[in-house]
Amino acid sequence: MIRPFAPLSADDLQPLLDASLAERYSFVRKLWEEYASGEERFDALGALLLAAYDTSGALVAVGGVHPDPYAADPTVGRVRHVYVMPDARRTGVGGRLVRHLIAHAAQQFTVLTLRTMTDHGAAFYTALGFSSVPRFPDATHWLDLPAHQ
Repeated sequence: MIRPFAPLSADDLQPLLDASLAERYSFVRKLWEEYASGEERFDALGALLLAAYDTSGALVAVGGVHPDPYAADPTVGRVRHVYVMPDARRTGVGGRLVRHLIAHAAQQFTVLTLRTMTDHGAAFYTALGFSSVPRFPDATHWLDLPAHQ
């Protein structure tokens, strides 16, 4: 099940935070720090933070979209903080979560950007239709969105 992750709580996020830090990924910690400080609450126009749960109700993935802070264009959104628990990878949950983010973003944005620093992240986003052809200076990947109606 995929649903909005709001309000975000440290207790709910803790399993993902622990797993991500064990893998030496800091972006889930950054998600929490920005949320807790009020810097990024995923409450801007077009923003959304989603959580994915397995059949037992355990949190297995998180990811969000919001206006791209690096673009001076309100029609550009950015995918951020997508993390899938190691045991839930290759089950399709990450793809479903990102497709939900894309569908939501298409209502507000004309393009999505993101930055990934891993080869498996690059392959994941490319498989979802994102391009790695350089276009935005602060992004490794981007996706043109269909016109919203």
